[in-house]
Amino acid sequence: DQIVSSEYLTLEGRKISTSQDYAIWVKDIVDRYDPDSIRYYFLANGPEKKDADFSWREYVNSHNGELLGAYGNFVNRSLSFISKYWNGVVPEGRTDTGIASAIENLFGTTGSLIEKGAFKDAVNGIFEFVRRANKYFDTETPWITRTADQAACQNTLYQCVQIIANLAVLLYPFLPFSSKKVSAWLGLDSSWQIHEVPGGYILPEIQILFERIDKSVAGQEAEKLRIKN
Repeated sequence: DQIVSSEYLTLEGRKISTSQDYAIWVKDIVDRYDPDSIRYYFLANGPEKKDADFSWREYVNSHNGELLGAYGNFVNRSLSFISKYWNGVVPEGRTDTGIASAIENLFGTTGSLIEKGAFKDAVNGIFEFVRRANKYFDTETPWITRTADQAACQNTLYQCVQIIANLAVLLYPFLPFSSKKVSAWLGLDSSWQIHEVPGGYILPEIQILFERIDKSVAGQEAEKLRIKN
């Protein structure tokens, strides 16, 4: 048996004190914000190996920059493109051995890190792959190949769907709510194995995975703490 523990967490540079009401209560924060967003922030920025500070500004930046800007953006830009230009039908494509190998390796490394309780490293490794996936989309320019080279465009979108399918599974232990949503869109279960979405699969209506948080929220939430104290 293993007991996974962490170091200490402060709040806006100060020690958390429930007796002085200098705290953020779980029931309040999950009512106001996406629970996967909170989970991601603490996994990627929490006190796993050293003391950390919860900052509303950093939380908003983390949500908008990584969760929405990297992961949510990749999912929505890929699936929305298919919905708009391919009538929601996943195009046919051939397996890209480089991408397939990267996904297989990511399952191995992520699983090993989870077993060791190294959740921060596991999440950061997945999001490094997310950034590579966005770069792949940009490099392949499907908005150009859609008319210039339709076969290449179809193959690009096919690869993106396979990446999204496996990201949903890899992120399920960390971001269960959004992973369930993406898995439902692609007709997947959450079994810890490589998944494939076949060409010809019809997507349902795709919704925005994560909503942007206005930057003003950081100041408003921090001010609430100052008012109480």
